[in-house]
Amino acid sequence: MPVPCTTAWVESPLQLLGALEHAALTADERDQPLAIIPRAGDPQLGRTADVAHAREMPRATAIGIERRLLPWPRFRAGGDWLVGDPFSGLVQARLARAVPERLVIVDDGAITRRLARLLDAGEPLLRPAGREGESLSGLRTTLGATTTRTLLALAAEGRLEVTTYLDPADPASGLLGGLGAVVRHHRFAWTRDQGLEARAVPPDHLIVLGTAGVADGRVDPAEQRRFVAELARAGRVAYLPHRREPGWFLRAVARERNVVVIPAHVPIELSLGGASRALDIVSRPSSALETLRLVLDGTRSRILLADPLSAAG
Repeated sequence: MPVPCTTAWVESPLQLLGALEHAALTADERDQPLAIIPRAGDPQLGRTADVAHAREMPRATAIGIERRLLPWPRFRAGGDWLVGDPFSGLVQARLARAVPERLVIVDDGAITRRLARLLDAGEPLLRPAGREGESLSGLRTTLGATTTRTLLALAAEGRLEVTTYLDPADPASGLLGGLGAVVRHHRFAWTRDQGLEARAVPPDHLIVLGTAGVADGRVDPAEQRRFVAELARAGRVAYLPHRREPGWFLRAVARERNVVVIPAHVPIELSLGGASRALDIVSRPSSALETLRLVLDGTRSRILLADPLSAAG
């Protein structure tokens, strides 16, 4: 007979870190192990799992074989689940057919704030609109509305937990707690303890974070390249790309003088976690601005918000 456990489904590297942070935070109080199943198809997610295996995993925690689709039998009605993305179509489809005894949600960036706002308003759990003119199907809207009702019912019964890096004073924490959810807070302790210490970043380089906007069509690649080149005129730059930035763009950035592109093998939080030296980091608006302030707390690092348009001008 299988050993009872909490089963986790993660679809991005940051969700995996969130699951590991939850595991570390609750290691002394959990009465059953945590089995994490990553979604297949994301190379960085696979490498992050490999690094976690090679480091010291939280107690009673294991990472299983990648799956392309959420394995429904593992997420049975009445079981204990952990998910990293309640906006995921795979997660919402399963919640429409089976309700867990207890559901834990971990962060996938700052979208936890959107989760809190939509639940508080009783609105369908849907991602922000994508490109202009895109519309959602009726099925996705129905699934989003069903998920909202399910999560609100779980919260009202004290069966919904959210483990987040957001501060207890963040309005999202208050909204979720007000709905009845159990809200836990972490400061990336596991990531800092097990991180790669910025070993891939050459000393005396300004770190510039990449952006998913290039891949999503929200940022003009030429504008982003000019922004990096302008910063490189003042000194050496280490460009740490977003995992979805295309190879042709990274090759173009690497041709700029004084710029070295560091491959995005693992998420930036794990790559820089554990660093003992002060780092200077520049980024477009991103949840990484928040997460890195926690990951690098105490290192005297500077994490700056940049306006590429003004920098390039």
